[in-house]
Amino acid sequence: MTPTPTRKALLPVLEAIAEALMPSQPDKAAAARMDGKQDVARLYAASGNQQKNHMSQILVRMETNLTPESQTELFLLLNLLTWRIGCLLLCGFSALIGTFPFVATFHELPVTRREKAFKALQGLIMSVLLTAVDDKHANPVWPGMGYPGPMPVEPSKVNPKTVEAHKALQAGLVPLGKAHEQGKSPAQLRDMAAAKRLLVRDALRPSGPELDEEAGAGLVVRCDAVVVGSGAGAGPCTALLAAAGLKVVVLEKGTFTPNHELTLTEGDALCNMYEQDGMMCTEDGNIFIWAGATVGGGTRVNWCVSFRTPEHVRREWSEAYGLPMFTSDRYTHAMDAVCKRLGVNEEYKHGKQAQTMMDGLQAIGLKTANMPRNCLSHDCGHCCFGCPTGDKQDMTTTFLADAARDGAKIVTGIYADRIITSPNTSTTAVNGHVTDAHTNGHSASEPNSEHVPLNHAGHAVPSRAQQAEGVVAYLGTGKDRVKCVFKAPIVVSSAGSINSPALLLRSGITVNGNVGKNLRLHPAATTPAVFSEKEHGRMNMWQGPMMTTYSPDTPDWEGGGYGPMVSTPPVHPGLFASGVPWQGGEAFKAALEHYSNTAIACTYVRDRGSGRVTIDKQGKPRLHYTISPFDQKSMWKGLEIDIRAMAAAGAERVNNGGCGPDDTLHLSGNPAEDGPALEEFLTRLHAAGYQPYQRAHLSMHQMGTCRMGASPHCSVADSEGQCWDVAGLYIADASCFPTSSGVNPMITTESIAYTVGEGIAGKYQHLAGKRRQPVVIKYAD
Repeated sequence: MTPTPTRKALLPVLEAIAEALMPSQPDKAAAARMDGKQDVARLYAASGNQQKNHMSQILVRMETNLTPESQTELFLLLNLLTWRIGCLLLCGFSALIGTFPFVATFHELPVTRREKAFKALQGLIMSVLLTAVDDKHANPVWPGMGYPGPMPVEPSKVNPKTVEAHKALQAGLVPLGKAHEQGKSPAQLRDMAAAKRLLVRDALRPSGPELDEEAGAGLVVRCDAVVVGSGAGAGPCTALLAAAGLKVVVLEKGTFTPNHELTLTEGDALCNMYEQDGMMCTEDGNIFIWAGATVGGGTRVNWCVSFRTPEHVRREWSEAYGLPMFTSDRYTHAMDAVCKRLGVNEEYKHGKQAQTMMDGLQAIGLKTANMPRNCLSHDCGHCCFGCPTGDKQDMTTTFLADAARDGAKIVTGIYADRIITSPNTSTTAVNGHVTDAHTNGHSASEPNSEHVPLNHAGHAVPSRAQQAEGVVAYLGTGKDRVKCVFKAPIVVSSAGSINSPALLLRSGITVNGNVGKNLRLHPAATTPAVFSEKEHGRMNMWQGPMMTTYSPDTPDWEGGGYGPMVSTPPVHPGLFASGVPWQGGEAFKAALEHYSNTAIACTYVRDRGSGRVTIDKQGKPRLHYTISPFDQKSMWKGLEIDIRAMAAAGAERVNNGGCGPDDTLHLSGNPAEDGPALEEFLTRLHAAGYQPYQRAHLSMHQMGTCRMGASPHCSVADSEGQCWDVAGLYIADASCFPTSSGVNPMITTESIAYTVGEGIAGKYQHLAGKRRQPVVIKYAD
């Protein structure tokens, strides 16, 4: 059995890998100094192993965010590299040296041999090194890249409407997680909850015997509805329930940072606002996953794109999946209401990168269009780290603030572990559906539905066997964690397509094995293109509105709708360094020097293939996904369009996203002269085929893992979002998509959540005024 390596033993290996990935180049540094380019000289002189204080941070992030199984595998690999025999096994002849003992450990090898032998940690190491800042929020490499760093906004410059919205939001925040970190006892947590008027009314159900789950709880709260998550799904649903008079508690594991306190640094945002510090990836390591993990969820850090659900997708979900709600006036009204509340518009000026992409697309004969966005500003390149001005209309400035004004409470820093259920013995079955006094006689299984689900024999599906009773959540981890129980007959899972299925699976809810299936990711790949600064000026990918132009000709909306979307994303140093094709240490340094002259085209596909979310022994989600052959063809089509567009716009160098020497096309910058070379390059690429494991992929959109459908045999929830197996449990996030949407899913998510919230509010509103006594808040010292 391999002994567990110590941090001290692993640090030399990490430092050696960092040096191999980003080696010092004294000759180029000297040449830059001779040319008077001092910042560029410092860039070439810098080495990855010079920032030794950040190596420990890398290990901490591994230990904090990786599953135990992944930690074991990775640490085993690193540990082997500390031994001569292990280095020989992993690196082959590269580990041989000419003097005794003839085999080197990894950190003893020359840089060139390390470079060839090991690339696996590029993304993590480079992301940390290129995002780490000093006390002045600066990084020593940024000046040589032409990157100015963050530019925080003065409080006086924040949108006044956002200031007012955040006052309302903060009045509803109950930061129990922070209080627990500060050492507050369960009794003090109870007093804090009471002081924040967490609940002031009795629950819908009369007081009854205690649930078994209450044993050992430090805090027990009765309420009408518990919403898990605070993102695009939670916002509209919570707002509608609170407006109906229900007492709603939102559970959010992240925290809230007011706009004027945002650092706008990439590293800080990844560690505090993204799932697993931005380190999450699929099990095969091929696709990095970016998902919001803060108050407001993904809406707080996304790129503002606000597409309505395309008509062909609405028809597909209605006709192929038995969900006529999606082609109904009701759903259209929901989209209208959401877009109005978010101020969706197309009134903005394109940044340099987006305009270059638009020019290139038009030059190759494709139509272009502006992306609808939920932002009132023209310059928001840092909004993927939180909006500094408050002009982005995310959940914290809109629906969550509305909910807080109507009395909803948002508990932060708390981890929802599982849903409490009990046998559904208090109900009666009517036509195969459940009704009870709490729904005023409406069907709790399929209210207002046009479909009665049937089994294969044509008989009505039996009543839901379980009833939701609330949520068990925890403050902190380990032996000092505090168990909290939120008792409610309504539970809404809006934790997203990764954490909603994980929550259900931890609760023993599988719905015929459908929970976690149908994972869609909109996998994305990039095409970096370098332009002459003299001819085109700087691209400055971090400036201007984020992601604003696309071509409606590419996604095949008039056909099957499973084509690629092409656009340009905002790319800051960490994302650039971890995603740029790595073709060796020297080439990487050159890429960093040309960072400000680089434009990146991005392709994401409406994936027809799917994967699955499972949980490990600790209950953490694991993502199993491989890009299907069909989707690889789609991706290749999109990348070809990206390459043609960038060449037509005058790029001097274009890469197809691959790391091989033949994956980069060198051009003159004159499209009229570059035609033959371009066609030869594309012909060679098509002949080689799409090779997904030779390029970096990213997913910003996760969908489908608790999908809606007409039957429990193939879905998790009905058309009202209610779980087929558990009465009172609803799904209101992108996990209930029947398929991938093919466009940025925010508006679709919020519109579905709006209809789910409307349905719940309609069933329970008549009970909102029938309060009997103050809510009972219990705790154990």
